[in-house]
Amino acid sequence: MLDVRQHVEFIGREIDESGVEVEVYRSGAGKSGGQRQKLATTCLAAALRYQLGGNDHGVPMYAPVVLDEAFDKADNEFTALAMNIFTNFGFQMVVATPLKSVMTLEPFIGGACFVDISDRRVSGVLLIEYDGDHQRLKLPEHAREEASIEAS
Repeated sequence: MLDVRQHVEFIGREIDESGVEVEVYRSGAGKSGGQRQKLATTCLAAALRYQLGGNDHGVPMYAPVVLDEAFDKADNEFTALAMNIFTNFGFQMVVATPLKSVMTLEPFIGGACFVDISDRRVSGVLLIEYDGDHQRLKLPEHAREEASIEAS
């Protein structure tokens, strides 16, 4: 990700639905790591939407965003927050993530597969069924238990 703090300074105002100013961001100064993480994610999604939104700058019709291990070190709360931000900006997410993040991502999933690579030369793909009614992957119970252990 391009670190905009190295290029420009900005002021961002967070305004709630009723028009009340909730927060003012001055290039992330004085914010905790989690607050800066949320700010960077929001700025990235907003910048991409602006660039991809077309002439009317509406929601992009086709705007996939590929994140490779983006949530590897993130907690479940930030993972869900980031996915909500990108979803609300109208992006279709393609996420490569470790098993520990799968249950957090389930409400955002439209399809899934498991990729296995052995000897750094041979790879295989296993498609995983998704239950849209319950917003859950149809994982074997032992895989769900392993993911819960990894996440804790």
